[in-house]
Amino acid sequence: MIRAVIFDLGGVIVKFTNDQYYHRLAEISGKKHEFVKRAVESKELPLLESGKISITEFNAAVAKKLDIKTGRMDWFSFYKKTVKLDMAMLKLVDSLHKRHVTAFLTNIDESRYLYTAKILDMDLFDYKFQSCYLGMRKPDPRIYVHVLKKMHIKPEEAVYIDDRLENVRGAKRVGINAVHFKNRRFLGLKLAEMGL
Repeated sequence: MIRAVIFDLGGVIVKFTNDQYYHRLAEISGKKHEFVKRAVESKELPLLESGKISITEFNAAVAKKLDIKTGRMDWFSFYKKTVKLDMAMLKLVDSLHKRHVTAFLTNIDESRYLYTAKILDMDLFDYKFQSCYLGMRKPDPRIYVHVLKKMHIKPEEAVYIDDRLENVRGAKRVGINAVHFKNRRFLGLKLAEMGL
């Protein structure tokens, strides 16, 4: 029996993905989107989102790789200007929260998380897990195990929803039911199949 529904934030509850930011950096730097993505995600993003480097260190390292001025990095301000909540998804969370334990598990740095916490109704979630405070990030299996332990549930009692396939696979590897989020309608059908 499913007791808990765990959501990713970015690309699921929050209408923002890092690809939007990579497009912005590609315009500024004149580099291709894929180059920018690799430059950010190869080392600095995992360190930032697991709380191991500061935004200042992140900006300096990525700016050097892209050959742009550090002041043009815009990591937090671009997020703040661009991020929106998916109101249809929040209605779904609210509905599920009435009958199940709800949580979110997100790869995020502290600056973006603190801003998101201001605009998102945190009362919809019984548990909140942020990579920047846990020192690890998805799809590391340890993060899913940590979440299950803190929530006092077995893997088969949880459903995890994420827009990134590698994170869905990470959850499945530890036995969690997981859904690759495509849109609200698709998710509704998948949850209905599980009796939710």
